[in-house]
Amino acid sequence: MEKLLKKGMGALCAAATLVSLGACGTNSGSDASSNEISFQTWNLKNDTYTPYFTKLVEEFEKENPGVKVKWVDQPAENYDQKLSIDASAGQLPDVVNVSETQAYSLAKGGALMNLSKEASEYEKDYLPGIWEGGRFKGNGIEEGVYGFPWYLNIDVAYINKPLFEQCGLDAANPPKNYDDLFSQASTFAKNCAEKSQYYLAIPRILTENFEEYGVHMLNDDHSKFVLNSEKGVEYVQHYVDMFKEKSLSPDGLVGNITTAEKQFFQGNIAYMPDSTSSVMAFKTNAPDVYKNLDVAPLITNTKNSINPFTFAVSKQTKNKKMAIKLANFLTNKKNQVEFSKLSNTYPSAAGAMDDPFFSSIDANTIEGKVMKVAKQEIENSTINSAQEVSDTNNIGAEITQAILGEKSVKDALDTVAKSLDEKMAN
Repeated sequence: MEKLLKKGMGALCAAATLVSLGACGTNSGSDASSNEISFQTWNLKNDTYTPYFTKLVEEFEKENPGVKVKWVDQPAENYDQKLSIDASAGQLPDVVNVSETQAYSLAKGGALMNLSKEASEYEKDYLPGIWEGGRFKGNGIEEGVYGFPWYLNIDVAYINKPLFEQCGLDAANPPKNYDDLFSQASTFAKNCAEKSQYYLAIPRILTENFEEYGVHMLNDDHSKFVLNSEKGVEYVQHYVDMFKEKSLSPDGLVGNITTAEKQFFQGNIAYMPDSTSSVMAFKTNAPDVYKNLDVAPLITNTKNSINPFTFAVSKQTKNKKMAIKLANFLTNKKNQVEFSKLSNTYPSAAGAMDDPFFSSIDANTIEGKVMKVAKQEIENSTINSAQEVSDTNNIGAEITQAILGEKSVKDALDTVAKSLDEKMAN
């Protein structure tokens, strides 16, 4: 009967929103009497990562006699839905791997521990911009940080040096800020607009790009989107102008990063923001472009925006002290560096990028330069304040219409702001 009751409660709560978590179930991830503690990863139980996590479990149990660690791994498919269902039923593991977007949803529903209140002493273990940048506030959320920063994915700027030179630009001086980007695009267009070659493949219109330009996405108390300001209109208008002058590829308005990469492989794009791991794709798929490739930090008027994955702690854990300790252990400097070696990602722990691994690649190679640039960007990075509640598809669709001249920039951004406000309220 007890099992049936719990099952019924779980199904009922899973159908509800995350707002009413307090009335739903109990945490099954830990049992105070057995001193078991659980953590959940996201599609990482495989030949590459299983030995890594198995070793971590053994180390943690050895350091904490009597504690048993249970590792749970969930497939990538429907992971968001699984998190929501488990949170609603009070069945989240003690420690759970989440993105900033997922953390925001869970924190809004009251499912995650506020680390700023419960674990502030660990802040020093992480890069300041990453820890503090992950602070949530407004919209019913108790202000604070809700996840221990873990690994980072980051883009860099790839430069097609011959195309820069052919179209009137100096490849040794890539753009450092948005004024440089738009100015260089105009120069490029004057010299190469009729050659089916373009300065940029895709407009930079994600929420972090607005913030990097200097557009405030949210008001001060994070209760309303304000990207439809004069500054926001100014930013998008630059892409309207680029499209008219033919420095922005028309394929980029209807394609995706794969479309953009293909154009870059063909030697038709001069400036290409892309993942640090893409250098190997260039080497394999476009050897002629690879031989003439350079890399630079992404443009920004402020700080580079970055979206770390984190280990958050369930608010309903029965072993709060040990759950916090485990989350910090999983994300400490030593363990982050080891994970980065396996995953081709970058660590967020303070001092981790100083590990010899990140400087061991020959700096004279393009791969070595990618590593050096990534380190520079990470040290000048923060987490975008609005990415956790943004709707990239809506932003892209509206702004594409504005770039194509089908509506005004102001009308497009008004629609985006209204849509994002509605999403944030739900």
